[in-house]
Amino acid sequence: MKNWKRVLQTASVAGLAAFMLSGCGNGSGNSGSDNSATGSSGKNELVVWTFTSELSTMINDYYLPAHDDLAYDIRIVEIPSDQFETKLDPILGSKDAPDVIALESAFVKKYVESGMMADLGSLGLDEAAADTYQYVKDVGTSKDGVLHALAWQAAPGGFYYRASMAEELLGIGDPAAAQAALSDYDKFYEEAKAVKEKSGGTTYMISSVQDLAKPFYGQREHGWVEDGKLVIDDSLYDLLDISRKFVEEGLTQDTEGQSEAWFAGMNSDNVFGYSLPTWGLHYWLKPNATAADNSSSTEGDWRMIQGPSSWFWGGTWIGATANSEMQEEAAQLVAYLTTDQAFLKQWAEDTGDFVSNERVVEEIKSEYQEEFLGGQNHYAEFADMVQDINAKILTEYDQTIETLFTDSCLTPYSKGEVDQETAIQNFKDAVVNAYPDVQVD
Repeated sequence: MKNWKRVLQTASVAGLAAFMLSGCGNGSGNSGSDNSATGSSGKNELVVWTFTSELSTMINDYYLPAHDDLAYDIRIVEIPSDQFETKLDPILGSKDAPDVIALESAFVKKYVESGMMADLGSLGLDEAAADTYQYVKDVGTSKDGVLHALAWQAAPGGFYYRASMAEELLGIGDPAAAQAALSDYDKFYEEAKAVKEKSGGTTYMISSVQDLAKPFYGQREHGWVEDGKLVIDDSLYDLLDISRKFVEEGLTQDTEGQSEAWFAGMNSDNVFGYSLPTWGLHYWLKPNATAADNSSSTEGDWRMIQGPSSWFWGGTWIGATANSEMQEEAAQLVAYLTTDQAFLKQWAEDTGDFVSNERVVEEIKSEYQEEFLGGQNHYAEFADMVQDINAKILTEYDQTIETLFTDSCLTPYSKGEVDQETAIQNFKDAVVNAYPDVQVD
């Protein structure tokens, strides 16, 4: 893998169909006589599929400058996340599959357990990932113990709240006091009632039941499916109970998570706080802290604490496909983006992203300050919170079953439309319909 030359080509989703028809999927997907994919330059191509523009930025601005002698092209295909699986599934395992794929936490286990991903451990990633947080490796490791995917970020979740509201409504002056006041869900509920009362009913503790649900989903002791059987973790009954109280007592704005109304609360005085992961700060809270017409802004008035529980949400894993004829080149790209300490340190400093390498985090955490959070060192907070994450609860069923629980059980029950027994049975019936092979008692 010497004498490489830098060339980068990108393909948008608009050109995806033509790209697939041309057979440029991977090292075995070209009609040329040498049976290897070639780009316009005549060189082999390493094909990367992603749903996030972050990967394009990493490759363009970091990987290629650090590897300016590549002997092959890199083609990046960006596909919207809601189309990613439907485009990937029909060709994964075939000659048209890409060499490298990005995987959302919602569906990463589906592909890790698919048998269609390369063994990264055998390509040197086990050793390279020695300092990667264990939960990140757990997510990318299949049931038979093989590492198939790694992430450049870790995503512990926290509770972001308005500092001015905390002081005015609850008499809370700093994050330490806020954490003490919101350290469990009984306290969280009591403080939510105080927020409503002290604000005269104009401010809600949270915007959506999602701000309760995501922490509960992330803190479960058991995954949705264990040994082929549906498991409803005991904590989910607590989630149903507290969600019902929050809706009935008007402690939540009762918006739909990630809706326009949910985001709008980030630049108004209607919502006290949001449950968000590390990346939620940069991709959701910051962009929405200022109203579109600039009539209001909450920038600088936010602080972050763990809140009532340790949990996680999201992240992007990357891995190589089993059919790729450029697995060594794919593995080198994955290794650089997820384990190279110099790159990860620079990425953290440039973007504020909470990276997956514990050694890098330890090196930079004491110096970090976030102006948006009033100068708070949230990085050090996340460094403590990440230690408690249990990613072994993730399964290949998560994306579908979590949606079924939310839609058929949590939402109707919290709104008082059905009793709990009916809500649970409706959920079980939905799982049976979606996964006939999963045992449901």
